Amino acid sequence: METGIFSSPDQRWIRILDKYLGEFGIALPEFPSVLDVACGNNATWNYLALVGYLGSKNLGVPRYVAIDVSEEAFAKAKEALQGLAHFISCDARDMRRYVEGPFHLVLCQHPPLTISKKGPKIWEEIFEEVSLILDPQGCMVLTSFWLNDHIPAQICVKKAGLEILYSGKNAFGGKIFDRSEDGEELRYDKYVLVARKARS
Repeated sequence: METGIFSSPDQRWIRILDKYLGEFGIALPEFPSVLDVACGNNATWNYLALVGYLGSKNLGVPRYVAIDVSEEAFAKAKEALQGLAHFISCDARDMRRYVEGPFHLVLCQHPPLTISKKGPKIWEEIFEEVSLILDPQGCMVLTSFWLNDHIPAQICVKKAGLEILYSGKNAFGGKIFDRSEDGEELRYDKYVLVARKARS
């Protein structure tokens, strides 16, 4: 077993939240509102991680809202989390029409910024929406599996007006699942970015 690799995504995310929220003094309130952007079926693991993390801090359970562009993307997670989470199919660039903030924590796992030429512009608009619904004391935690998505994500987050507290290698990266054409190992949650509303 590789150092820093955890047996399941929820265990990995409990450690990610514990380390990075703790390091930057992000204290979630009891029963926090959490938004999972472009959730897919990872929502199941993310919800379990949140319950584990919040339970360890005696903060109750989250008000968990997960959004993705198509209902098909989260169908399995919606079935698994029936009655525990609220799932919405929508364009995240228009999320404020569908979800009510503020959110204390926003999760964004592996956003596909480089899937098309329009990707960075689309995600900049999404992060602008995040900046408007994020609680002033809260944060967004974003992970990427390779630099080709992480560096553009960092640029888009800054352009959207969020303040980056940390961006770099994740201490709790997941398993390697492939290799890019230029030889980079593709690893789940390889890089992590933590951002909050900019302070004036």
